[in-house]
Amino acid sequence: MFYLFLLAHLVADFILQPYWIVQRKRRFDGLALHCGIVLACMALLPLLDPDARTLWPAMLIITAIHFVADWWKVNHGQTIPGPPIVPFMLDQVIHVVTLITVLSLSVAPDQLWEIAGSPSAHMAIVAAVYVVAAFATPIAVMVWLDPRFDYLALAGKARLRCLVAGFGVVSLMLVSGVLALPAALVGLTVATRKPFSRHPLDAPTGMLTVIIVAASLGAILLILPR
Repeated sequence: MFYLFLLAHLVADFILQPYWIVQRKRRFDGLALHCGIVLACMALLPLLDPDARTLWPAMLIITAIHFVADWWKVNHGQTIPGPPIVPFMLDQVIHVVTLITVLSLSVAPDQLWEIAGSPSAHMAIVAAVYVVAAFATPIAVMVWLDPRFDYLALAGKARLRCLVAGFGVVSLMLVSGVLALPAALVGLTVATRKPFSRHPLDAPTGMLTVIIVAASLGAILLILPR
């Protein structure tokens, strides 16, 4: 069950949270909108696993904690020592720990962790890997390398290129296994010899990070029991 809830969180936080919602979260209505999307994504989980229908109290608690965590990050995240990537990563850790803690109190351990415990668990893991590789990692790289969003005007196309790279590398790993690594390195060499733009995602460090994360996650999928 954890894998389904993790997928719902990733979709809400990284696919269904455009930049205008990120900015609007400084206001109550923007934060409420985002958390409403978080709740809606979890509310759809019974379509994947009917057992999730009984977990609506957990969904409400997770949403409430998500609201508090995001409110704190927006209003006090800048007080944490270090660059903006630190509160960004801490926020994600809080969300994942919240999922684990609340679900641990709601379902049996085998139903929570075992892939065989849910008919859609393996599909959820694969989908979560794609979301992390193609959406979450580029956003994290942007926060890391362009914390003030100086290159925001170039971000759209740069993120699209990273989406294709992340999605493509994971897919290659699933189809070709370790043979995908040389192809990924060739693609990286071509991309970095003449970057498409000045955006950090198009720079060698940004693109290399996306490809390494995607390849690592793809490798994990290869050894994952079905």
